[in-house]
Amino acid sequence: MLVYTVPAQAKQDAVADVAAAVAAEALRVGEQAGLPLHRFPLEKTADAHAAVEGNAVGKVLIDIG
Repeated sequence: MLVYTVPAQAKQDAVADVAAAVAAEALRVGEQAGLPLHRFPLEKTADAHAAVEGNAVGKVLIDIG
Protein backbone atom coordinates (compact mmCIF):
# COMPACT_ATOMS: atom_id res chain seq x y z
CA MET A 1 0.00 0.00 0.00
CA LEU A 2 1.38 3.40 -0.95
CA VAL A 3 0.78 5.89 1.84
CA TYR A 4 3.40 8.53 1.05
CA THR A 5 0.90 10.70 -0.83
CA VAL A 6 -1.95 10.31 1.67
CA PRO A 7 -2.55 13.47 3.74
CA ALA A 8 -1.27 13.32 7.33
CA GLN A 9 -4.74 13.75 8.82
CA ALA A 10 -6.08 10.81 6.81
CA LYS A 11 -3.25 8.63 8.12
CA GLN A 12 -3.92 9.74 11.70
CA ASP A 13 -7.62 8.97 11.26
CA ALA A 14 -6.81 5.53 9.85
CA VAL A 15 -4.52 4.73 12.77
CA ALA A 16 -7.22 5.80 15.23
CA ASP A 17 -9.84 3.67 13.44
CA VAL A 18 -7.63 0.57 13.45
CA ALA A 19 -6.74 1.11 17.11
CA ALA A 20 -10.44 1.38 17.96
CA ALA A 21 -11.19 -1.83 16.03
CA VAL A 22 -8.42 -3.66 17.89
CA ALA A 23 -9.66 -2.34 21.24
CA ALA A 24 -13.19 -3.53 20.36
CA GLU A 25 -11.70 -6.95 19.45
CA ALA A 26 -13.07 -6.61 15.92
CA LEU A 27 -9.66 -7.55 14.53
CA ARG A 28 -8.45 -10.81 15.96
CA VAL A 29 -4.84 -11.91 15.66
CA GLY A 30 -2.61 -14.44 17.29
CA GLU A 31 -2.68 -18.18 17.64
CA GLN A 32 -6.34 -18.23 18.78
CA ALA A 33 -7.35 -16.49 15.55
CA GLY A 34 -5.33 -18.81 13.34
CA LEU A 35 -2.71 -16.15 12.69
CA PRO A 36 0.37 -16.94 14.75
CA LEU A 37 2.61 -13.98 15.53
CA HIS A 38 6.32 -14.32 14.84
CA ARG A 39 8.15 -11.50 16.65
CA PHE A 40 11.70 -10.37 15.97
CA PRO A 41 13.71 -7.61 17.65
CA LEU A 42 14.91 -4.83 15.37
CA GLU A 43 18.44 -6.22 15.29
CA LYS A 44 17.04 -9.48 13.85
CA THR A 45 15.29 -7.81 10.89
CA ALA A 46 17.17 -10.07 8.47
CA ASP A 47 15.72 -13.10 10.28
CA ALA A 48 12.23 -11.62 10.00
CA HIS A 49 12.75 -11.11 6.29
CA ALA A 50 13.92 -14.72 5.95
CA ALA A 51 10.77 -15.86 7.75
CA VAL A 52 8.61 -13.99 5.23
CA GLU A 53 10.59 -15.41 2.32
CA GLY A 54 10.21 -18.84 3.91
CA ASN A 55 6.41 -18.49 3.78
CA ALA A 56 5.87 -18.16 7.53
CA VAL A 57 2.22 -18.77 8.41
CA GLY A 58 0.78 -15.82 10.31
CA LYS A 59 2.17 -12.37 10.91
CA VAL A 60 5.87 -11.52 11.02
CA LEU A 61 6.45 -8.53 13.28
CA ILE A 62 9.53 -6.47 14.07
CA ASP A 63 9.57 -4.95 17.55
CA ILE A 64 11.14 -1.51 17.45
CA GLY A 65 10.44 -0.31 20.97
